[in-house]
Amino acid sequence: MINLLRLSINDFFTKKFILLSLLPFFISILLFSTLMIFGGNELFEILKAGAISGDYSFIDESEHGFLVAILSFQAVKFLIVGMFYILSGFFAIMLSIIFAAIIAGFLTPTVTKFINQKYYKFTLKDDISTLKIIKISLVIFAKFLLILLICLPFLFVPVINLFVINIPFFYLFYKFMLIDIASNTLNSFEFDIMLRSDAGWDFKFACLVFYLLALIPLVGIFFQLFFVMFLSHLLFKKSQIYRF
Repeated sequence: MINLLRLSINDFFTKKFILLSLLPFFISILLFSTLMIFGGNELFEILKAGAISGDYSFIDESEHGFLVAILSFQAVKFLIVGMFYILSGFFAIMLSIIFAAIIAGFLTPTVTKFINQKYYKFTLKDDISTLKIIKISLVIFAKFLLILLICLPFLFVPVINLFVINIPFFYLFYKFMLIDIASNTLNSFEFDIMLRSDAGWDFKFACLVFYLLALIPLVGIFFQLFFVMFLSHLLFKKSQIYRF
C-alpha cells in the first residue's frame, strides 16, 4: 500500500490532475454557496433562535403543550443548541463532500483510464451495465437510510452522538466509492467478486482514512480525485489474480 500511495501522490501532484481537482473543488463550493444563500435556512434560524431564547411561539402550545414544556428546560435548551451547531456543521461538510464526490464521479473514467494505460494495460471486457449499477446503488441508499434511522436516537446521547452519525455516512461513502471505481476498473466477473467481498479489509481501511480526511473542511473537496486514484490502484492490483 505504501508503494501505491507513492505512485498516487506522484501522479496526483501533476499539472493535469491538479487542474482536474480544481473542477469539483470550485463547482462544489459554488453549488454549496448557492444552496446556503438561496435554498432557505429559515427553519434552522427559527430552531436556533428558539433554542437560545426559549421562545417556541412557532409551535402551537394548545396542541403540543408537552413538547413546549420539555423545550423550556435549561438542560434541553443547552442540548438543542449544542446539537444544532454540531449537526449543522457536520451536514455542511457532508453536503460539500457529496457535491464534490458527484462531480468527481464524472471524472473517474478519466482517472482509471490514465492509471490503466500507464501501469497495468489491462483490457476491460464485459462492462457492467448501467442498469445493474443503478439497482445496486438504490439498494445501498436504502440501507443507508435504514442505518441512519437506527442511529438517529443516539444523537441525543452526549459524546456518542459525535461518532454515531458518521456510521451511515461512512457506509454510503465506502459503498459508493467501491461501486464507482470498480465499475470503471473491473469486468463483470471481477466486479461481482469485489462487491460480495466488499473489496477486502485494505480497501475498507483506505476508505475509512479518506473519509476521516474528508471531514476536514476543503480537504474532502479538493482531494476526491486522489482518493479515486489510490483506490483504483488498489482494485487493479487485486484484479491481477484473476487475469494471470
